[in-house]
Amino acid sequence: MKNEPNCRAAAGASNRLGWTACVLAALTCCGSTIGCGESLREVRETGHSPAEPAAVAEPAAVADPAAPAEPAAFTVAAVRTGSAVTVVDRLGRRLDLSALPQRIVSLSPSLTEILFAIGAGDRLVGATQHCDYPPAAQRVARVGGGTLESLNQETILALEPDLVLCKGDSHEPLVRNLERLEIPALALGPENLGELESHTRMLGELTGQAEQAEALVDSMERRIAAVVQRIPSGESPTVFYQVWDEPLMTAGPGSYIGELIELAGARNLFADAEIRYPKVSPEAVVAGNPEVILAPESHATPVTVESILSRPGWSAVRAVQENRVYVIDRNHISRCGPRLIDALEEIVDVLYSEHSAVNVQDGAVESARDAVP
Repeated sequence: MKNEPNCRAAAGASNRLGWTACVLAALTCCGSTIGCGESLREVRETGHSPAEPAAVAEPAAVADPAAPAEPAAFTVAAVRTGSAVTVVDRLGRRLDLSALPQRIVSLSPSLTEILFAIGAGDRLVGATQHCDYPPAAQRVARVGGGTLESLNQETILALEPDLVLCKGDSHEPLVRNLERLEIPALALGPENLGELESHTRMLGELTGQAEQAEALVDSMERRIAAVVQRIPSGESPTVFYQVWDEPLMTAGPGSYIGELIELAGARNLFADAEIRYPKVSPEAVVAGNPEVILAPESHATPVTVESILSRPGWSAVRAVQENRVYVIDRNHISRCGPRLIDALEEIVDVLYSEHSAVNVQDGAVESARDAVP
């Protein structure tokens, strides 16, 4: 595809261009050669997001940490003119809608949360079984789980959607099927706080809720600033975050979890990894000797402080010796949605509070101090 290099250049310039300028550049360079169904990306990302609550089995295969750095996804954005809207998704696909969608199926818990947070939850007619927040989302028709194998395409079609929101490139085959059936579909999914903001704004334009979306972004930014102000100066503990236990996985550069750790004034033990969510060896964690270990409260099965403390060889790790091991609310930390700010607050609380779980909502944090007599 001859225009592809220019489109990649436009996407790569997203940090230098304003949001509207960036999407206009992408639409201009792609406009003559890409249709509703044509993707510009031939090589997809090798790393994967931490399992959202949509994943209840072992996550999809993850590239070896020595693999080449991941290519950047296209910047998602939307430009609206009256009731018409043009969108560019993570696959670089351009989608032109003549009217704002009224019957949306969401296949991502994070996107579902954003829709409700900007006041567009009433457009949702279908969602996965793991789209469980807010409670109103649980009353929407279920279309299966979060994986391709668990999704029921017949149920999706029966809901007569005018837009299906899919998860990044992991749902690309479904996106292609929907295209052949002339059902509008977008491949989306924020991977960091900046993309969370751009996805929020894009969904705001897409649903006619732009003002509400901007208000949500402003609220998140204010909350982040308030949390950061609470961080004591002179402290910067090294943190290991356990994304998954078998195989052992962590958060690397470019991940929203790594970003939260840095916003909390700490150092990510694997900040120099090659991909966002690499597999690591237990020995590498011991060698890194983190001062704090964090994990979500469940993977496929519940995660306990005891399970981390009892890992063979980890008794030499400073975090274990000093009882600075914490499990935090999975629903906040394991999906890149508006509640990430709650996760940031939890991380700051456990890193710097004299007593664990101080000011943490609903006592969600379990600490090694609770587990060890």
